[in-house]
Amino acid sequence: MTTATVSDQFGGLLRAHRRRSGMTQQQMADLATLSVRAIRDLESGRARRPRQETVRLLADVLRLTGTTRDAFHDAARAHLPSEGSGTAGSVAGPPPVLLGTTVGREQEIHSLIELLTADQQRLVSVVGLGGVGKTRLVREVAGALRDGHGWDVLWVPAAGLSPDLRELRHLEPAVTDAGGGHGPDVLLVLDGLGHRVEGPLAHHLLGRRPGLRIVLTAPTPSRLTGEQVVPVAPLPVPGRALDHDAAALAEFAAVRLFLSHLRRLRPHATRPAATAAVAELCRTLDGVPGALETTAAWGLVHSPEELLRSLVRDPECFSAPPATWGPASGSAGEAVRRSLAVLEPPLRERLSALSELPGSWTLEEAALLTGATLADTVYGLLVHGLARTADEDGPDRFRVLNRVRSVLAGHSAPFPCGHGLSAERDAVSEAVRAVA
Repeated sequence: MTTATVSDQFGGLLRAHRRRSGMTQQQMADLATLSVRAIRDLESGRARRPRQETVRLLADVLRLTGTTRDAFHDAARAHLPSEGSGTAGSVAGPPPVLLGTTVGREQEIHSLIELLTADQQRLVSVVGLGGVGKTRLVREVAGALRDGHGWDVLWVPAAGLSPDLRELRHLEPAVTDAGGGHGPDVLLVLDGLGHRVEGPLAHHLLGRRPGLRIVLTAPTPSRLTGEQVVPVAPLPVPGRALDHDAAALAEFAAVRLFLSHLRRLRPHATRPAATAAVAELCRTLDGVPGALETTAAWGLVHSPEELLRSLVRDPECFSAPPATWGPASGSAGEAVRRSLAVLEPPLRERLSALSELPGSWTLEEAALLTGATLADTVYGLLVHGLARTADEDGPDRFRVLNRVRSVLAGHSAPFPCGHGLSAERDAVSEAVRAVA
């Protein structure tokens, strides 16, 4: 059966279930946090590789259960390379070639290596928002463990794996035979899981090979017993008090990464400097490496000041690279929507309340403003990559990502780039005094 035929089969099944439920494409898109175009493309067969998380969301919206739900998932998975006749075992291989620049992740790399070696953690989930650099981080670690510690490394692109990880049974020969079945340790990386996973097969592999470590990369923690969660945060960004100190700005990883991309684009031009506009771009883009790289791609035709003005008008204007740059992996807004889709309703409601707070805030200030104890909430948002610690002196402060605020607002409204930290703090303090 051809890919097109299978896609048409899934599209027809989706359309039939939607019509049976009495929903329009717009209603389904709203409930599944997708675009109408995405629903239209799936039903018509133009979108031929639906994400497993998308399929799960659609099944939830359609309230499919039992064998009907299984058939829906099977129709979506039938044409994926990792789930057809070439199972996950046939796509396990060495780590991908590392291209580009890794900036500002030295501490994370060292910490993850130590977690897998000295601490001997055997099941680790590296989680965070799309574009934050999870795959790059794990690839650096895999290379260090292979080259410096003599480990065998098996790398599996995991986007198409099923929620119960049933494909892992095909990996057993590769895992047990690596390094002769004993001796050197083995690192198995399941990279790019699009959904939460569960089931006994990961633990079965760990039992079969005492020297095995499994590392997963995903937007959210899995449901695997005993996993160690490692959240990957955005890169540090400078506060506005440093905007006129080029040397101090250049010390921040987000600024260094952004400038490194600009320099590669225009190597013979005047060396780009760490200016106030560059610092504001890094803050506006939340220090997310993927967003910094994509926006910097447009630096071939726009100055940092022009990039910033465009972002203030439309936060999504540089969410995809130029057409000649290569295929886009999805906009930053889509990455946020995927992370929002897996949040439990109470956590999402509290995120919406926190997104309306001006600037950064402490746990105490947020509790006064929302009327709720928020330590667990903020912990969950940090793990999902939807909030970050504010890079400011004094007590720990937090802030919801700018892109998250925009998506929750339901449009690409400009976020407040022009307000200083002092003004934002004054607004929070005034609200706290009003509530108190």
